[in-house]
Amino acid sequence: MNDARLRAARKRLAESKDQDDAIEGVREIVANFLGSEEMGLFRIDRRTSTFQVFWSFGIDLEEYDLLRALGDAGLQRVMRGECHVEFGVRERSGATSKAQAFVPISVADQTIAILAILRLLPQKAAFDRSDMDLFKLLSDEAATPLFGPTGHAKAGNEGPGMNA
Repeated sequence: MNDARLRAARKRLAESKDQDDAIEGVREIVANFLGSEEMGLFRIDRRTSTFQVFWSFGIDLEEYDLLRALGDAGLQRVMRGECHVEFGVRERSGATSKAQAFVPISVADQTIAILAILRLLPQKAAFDRSDMDLFKLLSDEAATPLFGPTGHAKAGNEGPGMNA
């Protein structure tokens, strides 16, 4: 099952026609394979050492504090190119602790953006170990369809703005 998900996700990213199609591909992968419809993509502005909302779906991230959500250890992990995942746990009461993932989007071993996956659909209780392969695929292979081979937004398309 996991191999089929990886092949389908890789194909969807590789066949992206343009930046908007790549963003839709990321949304489809996160929704269909990872079970979330609340996500956002933050670009890293190295000149100002800040994160800028590049795109979101299902949630308004303009006031979202990415640094607070990640914490120091999570930020360091993501900037090193590693995923920061809070798996979520189903409690005995039936409630689920919050699952969220922060996936570095990298070009040439440099993190240029962070994909934040913020809440799971009710039918998915938590992230599991098999999701880590999809996080890795997104980290390694989403940058070129999203931002071009050098990590910059493709000419004439500086970002789609906010989507909800």
